[in-house]
Amino acid sequence: MASSPRRPNAVGTPTHVSEPAFEFLLYAIIEQVEVQCLREYNKKMKILKGRNNDSSDNKEDKQDEDGKDEQKGHVENQEADKKEENKDGEDDKDKLIEQQLLKEEEHSQQILMNENIAAKMERMGFDVGFRLVERLAQSKSLVPPTAHTTTPTQALLQLEAVKFICKEFWTEVFRKQIDKLQTNHRGVFVLKDGSFKWLERMPSNIEVARAMAIKILALPCGLIRGALSNLGIAAVVSCDFMDDGETMNSCSFNVKIK
Repeated sequence: MASSPRRPNAVGTPTHVSEPAFEFLLYAIIEQVEVQCLREYNKKMKILKGRNNDSSDNKEDKQDEDGKDEQKGHVENQEADKKEENKDGEDDKDKLIEQQLLKEEEHSQQILMNENIAAKMERMGFDVGFRLVERLAQSKSLVPPTAHTTTPTQALLQLEAVKFICKEFWTEVFRKQIDKLQTNHRGVFVLKDGSFKWLERMPSNIEVARAMAIKILALPCGLIRGALSNLGIAAVVSCDFMDDGETMNSCSFNVKIK
């Protein structure tokens, strides 16, 4: 029995991992990044708590010295008792202030940790996008056929590069094109994806899910920035997602050319 002819592999044919496997890999990467940032966070908080403990110990030593001096003057016992009560009240206030400052510092450090996680995810996406677009752009010219007779302007090259990201690049990664592209023709582009795959299973109206979505979206922001960088375009990329109470997989990527 003759075997069926083998299908030739075309150059540039995308090969994709199954979506559940990719989601598992993505969350595993985020978890590893979170572990690294959490270690840095714990080290900083340990140093801060150590400083607070040292300051409280110094205050207690000072109080002991004051107590010894007060015991020498038996004539002024009543005044010393009043001073001691006032000092106790002031110490309680100082402790409350220190606790409040420590809580505020912990909150700011947590925000900084989440920002570090997103920054690391963005850098990972940058490396992937930089390498991927180099392979995809080998067989395609970014200059439209009508512009070959004249020298293309910088604005035209930027527009064609962003179109390439919306079509070929996005299809390679997500198996779909960007749903809508908007621009003010002054170096600002908005890429809208109405059903971003990586957020389809994320529950809405949950703060933990929103925090995770921000970390996830840092990766495609890096993908876009890395791809544009390889095409010779320096840009700043940010992302917004819309939570309508049911889903939050509708997002837009804001690209600003430097």
